[in-house]
Amino acid sequence: MRQHYLLFILLAGLVSSCTFGSYPSGGGQQYPSGGQQSPDGTYPNAGNQPGNGRPADPGVTVNSIRLMRDYTILNLTFTNTNQPGRDRNGQPTGQEYIEFDPAGQLVAANGARKFNFIKADGIPLKLSKPRVNANGQRIMEGMTTYPGDKVTFTLYFERLDKGLENFDLFECNDYDQIVCWNIYNLYVNNPADQVVYTPPVSPTPVPKLPKKQTPLPPAPSGESGGEMETPKPKPTPAPVLTAVNVSGIVSDAKNKRPVTATIDYQLSSSKQAIDSVQSFASTGAYRMSLNKGQVYTYIASARGYQSTSGVLDLSKVSGGQKLTRDIALTPLAVGDKVTLKNIYFEMSKSDLLSASFAELDKLVAMMHDNPNMSIRLEGHTDIIGDHDKNLQLSRDRVLACERYLVQKGIETDRIQTVGYGDTRPILTKGTDEERKVNRRVEFVILAI
Repeated sequence: MRQHYLLFILLAGLVSSCTFGSYPSGGGQQYPSGGQQSPDGTYPNAGNQPGNGRPADPGVTVNSIRLMRDYTILNLTFTNTNQPGRDRNGQPTGQEYIEFDPAGQLVAANGARKFNFIKADGIPLKLSKPRVNANGQRIMEGMTTYPGDKVTFTLYFERLDKGLENFDLFECNDYDQIVCWNIYNLYVNNPADQVVYTPPVSPTPVPKLPKKQTPLPPAPSGESGGEMETPKPKPTPAPVLTAVNVSGIVSDAKNKRPVTATIDYQLSSSKQAIDSVQSFASTGAYRMSLNKGQVYTYIASARGYQSTSGVLDLSKVSGGQKLTRDIALTPLAVGDKVTLKNIYFEMSKSDLLSASFAELDKLVAMMHDNPNMSIRLEGHTDIIGDHDKNLQLSRDRVLACERYLVQKGIETDRIQTVGYGDTRPILTKGTDEERKVNRRVEFVILAI
């Protein structure tokens, strides 16, 4: 009976800890959930909650995500999960070298917004020019961990735009020889400010003053009288300016001539375009009125040109202010080869990540604007690794890109695909960092 009672107490304690468990943040502090603001002005979100982060490396855990005025702060823990052992010489094995690459970024809005790394606490940073040995292989530095070691550290990035709540951390590419800090499907409570459209305020007409009246004759005794007073006009309140006027010139990047283009724009936190404007054929000029205090992304496209995208950050711009943004478009030609610079896949897999969508959407817009355009998608990997596996990986990845284009309404007969694997590298020597350029997806224009 006593054993049953102790077992009951133990189970009750476990249930209690599961129900009221704390969310680790480096110091064990509990944070409110549901987007409530904590006393320090942050909006923390528990890294242990289901669905909040899927690390590429199984030894990485997200402890917490906090938003401050200037930072997005991630607190992580790395656990060396290797089994301890000894090599032939009796030396210990299972070490892992950890460091963070300052080129790492947070990527949100399907790849349209990127937020740069600022600083780190508790983990060394990767050198801009790593040392290499006589064979060109990188000499591992950073922090050495042994099986069972745990290291907790904090990363600071630029603050996410308000309204951006889902994002990814990208820090490394395939075949990097140290722990990779890529983490997908991160979430933090980050509500957007309510956007209220305020139409331009028309000036209030000034009321006409009545003509001056002729003095009245003196009133009879006991009655009041006198000259009629002229009413004073009420002051007109100054209009509250909430719009920012954005204008510029769209031109040909080569000959600087004006181009008629369509500019689709949207809030950075939105998946749907708000509106679009067109530039004038004669001058290339365009103009749009956007709400202050917001961050917008846009895609500019025109027939016969490569589409381009950009960001309009009006979060710190005053209403009524004028902002100039000129746009240069590169003309298309048969045989041109274009590298899709921001295409992201799962580590060593062909699964296309949402952070790639913004780059692929530019290609979609280009092919919609040029209905006779056909392309060949080409996939490439680095020269490290098994040749046959690299070849298949490159094929699978361009097929994933093709599927995305088809889902967006591009006909399959306008797209060819080929995977070259490691057979067409840009660099055959250098460090892993320098050879990142080998891992790429390109398209070649076959017809236009």
